[in-house]
Amino acid sequence: MYRLTPRMLQRLKHSLGKYHELFSGGRCQSWELEELIVNAIKADTTAQHHVKWQEAGHDDKADITVRTNGKSYPIQIKSGKIERDHLVLSGHRLSRFGGDFKRITKYLRTNRTNIISVAYSKQDDEDGRKHIYQLLYVAVAMLTELSDRDWIQKGKVFEQLNSFGVRFSIRPSMSWQIWWYIPMDLVEEEPAFTFI
Repeated sequence: MYRLTPRMLQRLKHSLGKYHELFSGGRCQSWELEELIVNAIKADTTAQHHVKWQEAGHDDKADITVRTNGKSYPIQIKSGKIERDHLVLSGHRLSRFGGDFKRITKYLRTNRTNIISVAYSKQDDEDGRKHIYQLLYVAVAMLTELSDRDWIQKGKVFEQLNSFGVRFSIRPSMSWQIWWYIPMDLVEEEPAFTFI
């Protein structure tokens, strides 16, 4: 699985700090994170990592592709949120499958991209607003092991728990968007960083 180098992490932290010097309201969005991560990878010239990114490409296979040492790493960049002991991520809208769970499941099982999530939370206290980010790596293997017969309707959503303990939730009211609830013990974490 691809990981950012310490120099790349430092550049990302610096860029997010600059972002919050300009904007204090909320988090840096996923599409902005893509560009900041691409710039962070390019900033570490000693690593010899080559990144390919097409702005607003809407590729459902990868947001960016990094090539290093003759190997390519397709990666999706997600913002995400940590809730209790889970990382919550939203994925692609699956309405193109017309509610066909066999096709939806096949699509989800054939995903080949790992995820870099930059989870966000904010905290307001007597010192002002704090913006807290944490970089997390999710191996695609954790997002497999689905059965097209195991989807259970719970109210207005369809859910399934895979053998790793990841809960998949499809929301028809949101164009059949997939949401993942990933136990934190399945995720690799970098230390969080805070901006005021």
